[in-house]
Amino acid sequence: MAETSGSSGTTQSEQTIENLLNKARASISKKEIKEAIGDILTAIDFCSCNKGNTKQVRHGKDKSCHLKQFVNGVRSKDLDAIYDVANSPCSCGFAWPSCSSPKHLEAIDLLTESLETEGHYVSAITTGLGIIRLRPISAAGYCRVAKTIRLILKLEKEGKKAKRVNPKVARTLATLEKDAGLTTARLYIFMKKLVQAGLNNTSEKYRNDAHDEYDQILMRMAHSLKLQDSLRDPAAKLPLELLRQIFSHLDTSDVIRSLRVSKKWNRIIKHDTLLWEEVRLAQPHNPGNRVFATWLRGHQGVKSLTIDEVSGFGLSAKRLYMLLFGLPNLQCLIIKTAAPHRCDTIQELDPAPSPSQKLGLAQLSLDGYQAPVSLLVQLLDLSKDTLEVLDLVQTGSKPERAIEAVRMPKLRSLWVDIDMAGTSTEEHVLRMPEIVASTPNLEAFCLNGFQLEWTPGQPTPQGWRQLKHASFGPAMGIEAHTQGTILLPRIFPPMTESMEKIEIMTMNPVIAHNYLFTVMDGAEARHPLHSQEMGLEFDEGKLPKLPNVELFRSRCAIDVGLLGRLLAVPAAREGSLRVLELAVEQRWAVRQRHLWCPVVGLESIVVPAEAFVWMESEKIEHLGLYFFNYAGFAFQYGQRFNGQPFLDWLDKFPALNSVSVYPDWPGEGVMPFIGKLILHPRVKKIFQDSLRTGYEWDEACLLAVQRSVDLYHCDFNVPYGPSLFKNW
Repeated sequence: MAETSGSSGTTQSEQTIENLLNKARASISKKEIKEAIGDILTAIDFCSCNKGNTKQVRHGKDKSCHLKQFVNGVRSKDLDAIYDVANSPCSCGFAWPSCSSPKHLEAIDLLTESLETEGHYVSAITTGLGIIRLRPISAAGYCRVAKTIRLILKLEKEGKKAKRVNPKVARTLATLEKDAGLTTARLYIFMKKLVQAGLNNTSEKYRNDAHDEYDQILMRMAHSLKLQDSLRDPAAKLPLELLRQIFSHLDTSDVIRSLRVSKKWNRIIKHDTLLWEEVRLAQPHNPGNRVFATWLRGHQGVKSLTIDEVSGFGLSAKRLYMLLFGLPNLQCLIIKTAAPHRCDTIQELDPAPSPSQKLGLAQLSLDGYQAPVSLLVQLLDLSKDTLEVLDLVQTGSKPERAIEAVRMPKLRSLWVDIDMAGTSTEEHVLRMPEIVASTPNLEAFCLNGFQLEWTPGQPTPQGWRQLKHASFGPAMGIEAHTQGTILLPRIFPPMTESMEKIEIMTMNPVIAHNYLFTVMDGAEARHPLHSQEMGLEFDEGKLPKLPNVELFRSRCAIDVGLLGRLLAVPAAREGSLRVLELAVEQRWAVRQRHLWCPVVGLESIVVPAEAFVWMESEKIEHLGLYFFNYAGFAFQYGQRFNGQPFLDWLDKFPALNSVSVYPDWPGEGVMPFIGKLILHPRVKKIFQDSLRTGYEWDEACLLAVQRSVDLYHCDFNVPYGPSLFKNW
């Protein structure tokens, strides 16, 4: 047979075989099995291994010799016996063809399937064994024979159960027993040993090509038959260093389960000190003090311990003491709970630590765990010389008193968030001078849920010269023993040029203006601002300089002129500013106007492209606007929402890729505005709270998918704090 190459790189014979096999598949789907078998045999004749013959030379109809040869090979204890049988002539002298062509193998596999479908089970088995003869290192033949035998055994079992004999199955079992001595029990053993031989012959011992789907099927069959080779360690040939690297990416609960896989894994995991340096427990149950003490003795190298849900752990005063002093290398302790009512309240450690005992904690994070002031003071005092990160989120009443009581010279990050539900604001009064004195070298802070206290003549807070990140949460207020002014000097330490991220999520303008515009004048903190009848004026040249600010977010409207001088030249135009979110209207200010002086520009329409022209920058990547379209202020043009001025502003920022928009009472017309944002060529991410459910939300989501834009519904109160510092 002459062969020519086709345009696709396949030979003419391969293309002919493919066409015939497709025709055979169509016939099988129509239950025309005889026609399918004819097409398959013709396809086999076109294989290149035929060497020019018109038809393949085939074994005679009686293939009992062929079957018996394989049965004898399986009975042998030699794992290579089947491989030798496949590569040797039949006992009758017939030389079976050997071919590496995938099409030839595919054709015989399809022939076996056709015979099985027709109920010719003996022929299907012998033809499947022919696949093994054709290419013994392929899993296809072993899978096909095992599948056929499993079908025979299944039908025979179903017939016994229904007390009805299947003639084809009965005839098959009789033939197999007569020709090869395979009773029903022996047939099952033959299947198991043939699959076992298949695992041996398809291993790297005989082949070096890539495995295919048949290899996966063969492994699943071996696993269902509970063969020993199917239970072999898949990582047995991996280097020890690579195996340890894989284990290091598992959660601690998965690592603990891996201990039970094998003795080898148990030994590797137990002796890997690096693997146990960081332990994370999702929802641990109460282990009992004796078991817990044993665990502590076996894991002295733990440096970081996280308990994601401590409510079921039974954390008592004694167990907390065991945890803290039973892990001598512990540097990070994170305890979380979503069910604080199920946790025991610990007043103090039991037993009480001696004066000489100290902890080496660099990070202490409590999230939701109710810790009284007495316990917090104890923990902070034990770690005051090493503590660098302190997170106290929803930890109960008055954590600020514990911070004020202990000086922590190495503390770099402070996050304190108080749940205001069920408590009065007087219970959480924050005295900034004491907080600054306790944390003189702080680099980042996030405060939420406090009332800041200020009285005339209070000392200027000294410290925080290295501060880089500052975040005020939405529930921050101020308790000032004065009225009629927004200017309260000496309430905050002056900002330095090291500031990188500023987040003011409170709507209180007193906090915003006093934090942003406090400067040092000699040894005194003062404001470069002066309260005037129509707003605020400033001393030129005495405003803080912030050249390194990368992120600035404010939900509080700030004087347009002052903000421009604070951020424009040093940050925006020099290229450090990347994230900018501003408010153009202030509801709190309107309702509480008697407490402070009006902000310049508040009662006029603030068009961003005009009012914030100083903010144009080639480096800003994220832009946000709060409270536009407020009734009577900003972008209120008639009854419909109008966000066009914001859209016009986006064109000033060539590097822009994400926006956040939080209109105040947008009403009708917000959907077209969101649609225009989605269609904007630069916008790839949108954060908003106007659309959440319903037809308009579904339409917006569909349009966003079509434009490859990520559309999110996010409450404007979040995110804030350390998570924002990391994610942006």
